[in-house]
Amino acid sequence: MKFSAPLLIVALLLGGCGLTREVPLPQQTAQSFWNAMVRGDRQEAKALTIRGRLGEPLLKVRLERVTVAGARVVGGRAFVPTTLFFAIPVDGAQGVECNATMETELLEVRGRWLIDDAVTMEAYDKALQKGTATCTSKIVEKAFEQGLERFESVKKELERGFFDFAREFQESFRSLQKELNETLRRLQKEPGMEPSELPKPQEGERI
Repeated sequence: MKFSAPLLIVALLLGGCGLTREVPLPQQTAQSFWNAMVRGDRQEAKALTIRGRLGEPLLKVRLERVTVAGARVVGGRAFVPTTLFFAIPVDGAQGVECNATMETELLEVRGRWLIDDAVTMEAYDKALQKGTATCTSKIVEKAFEQGLERFESVKKELERGFFDFAREFQESFRSLQKELNETLRRLQKEPGMEPSELPKPQEGERI
């Protein structure tokens, strides 16, 4: 039986389709990684990394969702713009969504894109620190709108949490303390507000 040339070409193309496997794009791998992190599935997240090691973040926040947008590929490395949406686990932060931006970095390993866990988790920590400092203002301002009693309660809760954090990570705490103090000074200009200040560090503590 003879086959025409066009039919042979089509047959070869269709046959070849079964031999190839679609490789996820860098942004697809990044989204899968962060989806696993949001779910708390660290095993699945580790499977998408180079080293399979994910340390605990310095700041304990509740990661709610993550979005990625495109990818910039340079050689065998990809940089994916990433936006984190998270909540600070304190009573006064309820209803306040925080966000931060960073880049998820990936390396191409044997034709597959994998998360550079060391670089990405370091960027994650830094993004959370900046995002938390900014979000603190929203939390304090919301508490102020609910009245002086609520404001004082939330302020003390944040102070306790941040000073516990400061004992272990003094350098990272500076931006948090500065943001909170600036917010307090701005709010104290409102009529009826008593001067308030963050407590001084105990002897031996460095801020």
